[in-house]
Amino acid sequence: METSRRIWNYALMLHRKYYEWYGKTLPEGKLKSYIAKKRKSNPYWLKLNSQSVQEIIERLYESYQRFFNKLQIHPPQFKSRGADMSFCFKQCGYSIDNDRITVNKIGTYRFLKHRAYPKGKPRTVRIKKYNNRFYIIICCDCSPKKLQRDCNGTCGIDFGLKTFITKDDGRTIESPRWLFKESKKLRKLDKAKDKKVKGSNRRKKAAIARSNTYAKVKQRREDWQWKLAHSLCRQYAVIKIEDLCLLGMKKLWGKKVSDIAIGEFVKKLIHVAGKYGTQIIKVDRFYASSHICHKCKNHLGRKLLLWERQWACPHCGECHDRDVNAAINIRDWKPSPDQRDASGQPADRSKTKTVRSRQRRIANKKPYASA
Repeated sequence: METSRRIWNYALMLHRKYYEWYGKTLPEGKLKSYIAKKRKSNPYWLKLNSQSVQEIIERLYESYQRFFNKLQIHPPQFKSRGADMSFCFKQCGYSIDNDRITVNKIGTYRFLKHRAYPKGKPRTVRIKKYNNRFYIIICCDCSPKKLQRDCNGTCGIDFGLKTFITKDDGRTIESPRWLFKESKKLRKLDKAKDKKVKGSNRRKKAAIARSNTYAKVKQRREDWQWKLAHSLCRQYAVIKIEDLCLLGMKKLWGKKVSDIAIGEFVKKLIHVAGKYGTQIIKVDRFYASSHICHKCKNHLGRKLLLWERQWACPHCGECHDRDVNAAINIRDWKPSPDQRDASGQPADRSKTKTVRSRQRRIANKKPYASA
């Protein structure tokens, strides 16, 4: 792990220096060839397989591409000593015998085999360090299993902070809020860590206890979300959901939005939907689902405040629960012709407002005064 960390930091340093000197990106092929030559003269780097070294550089460039495509907030960062890292074996450099793995030039280790994997040569084997524990990720060639649905209905889902999910039939699902439940324990662990002397073994043990608690919170949340995603995809053939601006919600409500983790749940829901053959449709981000009466389809005419959970339609007099009415409108929503892409599917308009605001700023920008 320490060798992979040093190679990552060295490659990132070269990439940044090249851009600083020449004003352009260092080609991936040049960096790979230079690192390969540098590795031959460094006995410490020779502990890691040559293909594993190349994979670290590929991962560095993939991280830059994710940053440029707005899929992650920060560009690649330098890794500190003891940070979570991983390295990958592709074709050689390892051998697996039941519950033992032999890593060339390092040694043989025993691991807990918690599930069976297909026989034959794996495509890749990744050794990962996470939260002071080591994991082995074995990737094999196998056909995905198709799961069967129980029903073939359509469901509209409205996300919220008080109730995690509100369905169009009025049923709600509360979020367990694992981070909120462990907040008192985490505050005690933070205080206990701050009282320890920096660099001491006791401070390291306190940091490990704190990180273990955060890891348990994450694992409980992910387990609950995976089970909920399977439950929804098993019941419905079409699921319509909101397309929320989560960054804006985090600025308003902060840690609570991160605790319920709507974005992570949507990723899991889309992944599980592929196994069941369920279609996930994201409703237009600017569709006012909470302000439209699902009976007469008329707009309320004003903006609802956050504390207004019920309202009466001024046109037909129908009284609505805000979340249930929004879920019904989401279920009945159909994209207009200008909201469809070339394939006829609903287009992603999540970046429309950002592009328009940027164009407006450029148009209103005053020219520099001439001297």
